[in-house]
Amino acid sequence: MSQTFAASSNALLQPSATMNNAAGLMAEHSLTLPDRVPNLEEAIIVQALEQLYSSSSTANSLEPFAQEVILTLPSGDVCVGLTAFQARFGRASENPRPAQVRLLETPESLPEGTMCLDVVLPTQDTTSQAGAIRNLVVLKRRAEDGKIVSMTEEEGHRRATAPLAARTAAASNFYSCSPTDNMVSPCTSKLNLSKKKHFMKGKPTTLFPAAGANSTRAPSKLNRVASDENAEP
Repeated sequence: MSQTFAASSNALLQPSATMNNAAGLMAEHSLTLPDRVPNLEEAIIVQALEQLYSSSSTANSLEPFAQEVILTLPSGDVCVGLTAFQARFGRASENPRPAQVRLLETPESLPEGTMCLDVVLPTQDTTSQAGAIRNLVVLKRRAEDGKIVSMTEEEGHRRATAPLAARTAAASNFYSCSPTDNMVSPCTSKLNLSKKKHFMKGKPTTLFPAAGANSTRAPSKLNRVASDENAEP
């Protein structure tokens, strides 16, 4: 089964300069990783990636990938399954543009069998390297047969994240726009109506009486008794 999941706000994604990338390193560190010589199996994978990124893939280009491969793109989209993976790279082009794929030293923090690669994607002008795009590709392989089960691609060796304001707005819209917010049970509806009627009948009261209230109020019983005693001869 192959599926493609699109990020909710691709336009808001931007490279992060403060978060580690898929290699577990900052961008400036992974960009300076040294190259290493691939073994026989890794050489086949490197060749397959060169063909896929150059739009010159063949029937053997998908051999190193498992049927349940998961591809995470720089835009945040996720492709699950070999069919969706193949659709992402498309068919072979009549005018392929060669891509440069370099195998990098794998950081010690990553699991065994992980491959880190630097992919230089050419621009429309294949003779100029000024506008070339350098992407980090991290592959995770299955221990049993060495098939690739996960592939993560990050543009500029930077992890793509949405700005804080965009994430806050998305979370606010998600939690405050539920279609069931205004739905209540019949019992709750009757209780709310009863409370509303009760509060409407109540009269407003003040905690502190007005300043002139003491002078205008009626005399108390003790004051009347005292005045009657003073009035007797």
